[in-house]
Amino acid sequence: MQDPYPIPPFTVPVSAKVAVPGSKSITNRAILLAALSEGETRLDNCLFSRDTEIMISAIQDLGFEISKDKSQKGINIRGLGGLIPNTKTKLDIGNSGTSARFLTAILATCPEGDFELDGDAAMRKRPIQKLANTLISLGCRIDTSDGFFPIRIRPQGLKGGKATVDASESSQFVSALLMAAPLAKEKLEIKLSDSSIRRGYIALTLKMMERFGISPEKLSASNDSYQVNPAPYSAPRNGYLIESDASAASYFIALPLSTGGVVEIKGIYKDSLQGDIAFAQIAKQAGVTLEWRTDSLVVSTNLGSNPISPLCANYYAFSDTFMTGAAISPLANSPTLIEGIGHTRHQECDRIEAMAAGLANAGQNVHETESSIEITPSLLKPATIETYEDHRIAMSFGILGSYDALGNGKPWLNIVNPLCCRKTFPKFFDVLESAREQSLANQS
Repeated sequence: MQDPYPIPPFTVPVSAKVAVPGSKSITNRAILLAALSEGETRLDNCLFSRDTEIMISAIQDLGFEISKDKSQKGINIRGLGGLIPNTKTKLDIGNSGTSARFLTAILATCPEGDFELDGDAAMRKRPIQKLANTLISLGCRIDTSDGFFPIRIRPQGLKGGKATVDASESSQFVSALLMAAPLAKEKLEIKLSDSSIRRGYIALTLKMMERFGISPEKLSASNDSYQVNPAPYSAPRNGYLIESDASAASYFIALPLSTGGVVEIKGIYKDSLQGDIAFAQIAKQAGVTLEWRTDSLVVSTNLGSNPISPLCANYYAFSDTFMTGAAISPLANSPTLIEGIGHTRHQECDRIEAMAAGLANAGQNVHETESSIEITPSLLKPATIETYEDHRIAMSFGILGSYDALGNGKPWLNIVNPLCCRKTFPKFFDVLESAREQSLANQS
């Protein structure tokens, strides 16, 4: 793929059907829960991407039997009821936040062992100390590198009792502790130092734990804590189907706002486990019509050449989609204010700063604070967008680039390192191009 990659704009309204891959968040949780369960689990509609391959490799390095069938989007894992076969190993976690945090907590449940976890340069900038502090309080020995990776874990099993976690940097800290909690020696109460943290992915984690054998009677929650009783994981009787990725769907939910027209997104459900499905309602406020079908979402707009309404909102609970809303802000009829996103400064990159830089490069007036970004629309100009190795920066600007800004069908927006999309959506630009080609074919 050409790098920088010039986005071919749509010269006709979108008229296409697309499919987005399985959810990264659900795939990586399911891989881990299957390994912790007793018996063999078949996972279907799995995402095969850089992040999930990192989790698969880690599970293999820990000694589990795992096979994958990419053509059928399937993974088979033989779990050992909470036992970790290989208790002394080094794991490469790349820049996979889910792998880093979830494995750190799960390895702490081993009665003994010696594990070293390290990642790439970007991962070494992502904090882990607050999760480590909680695990240390539960009896695990963890050495970090001034609060970051690489880390060394020498576990003695989790003793249970009460522990406090500061999850202001990532709700994944709570999800990691919850998945480890059934393997503790006694009942574990996880208290939140800040009860205002995002709960969407935590709720997803609890629902998945139930599917892997942890009955609701073993789990309870209050406003500021979670209680988990010891219990064995078990393989779901009929396997586990991974939902399609609601975060990835946000780009195609927004596509009609950039190009006009209609797009059907297969495998997306109104009652999705994923909090990011809330972006659909933000897009509805901006001018699209939503039609929820049995196994898809149809998004359409009749705006024509009129500017869209801004996608203003507090994106705190579904922040992986804020870049989608920000990227198409130049097409709005008034300024776009996006709030509640301060924690995204500590993800794959400083996402607020990256979006501000890209939009300013494309001629927009941008104002950022520690936890918000405001974009005042101005005349778009040709630009090259730096992605900072962040897949969501690349994909969100791909939707803006689909707008025919020059009015002549020629590319005007170039994406640096488009292959960074391999983290969660390896064929994103292929799917976007397919949508464009379908639209041209349907127009003729």
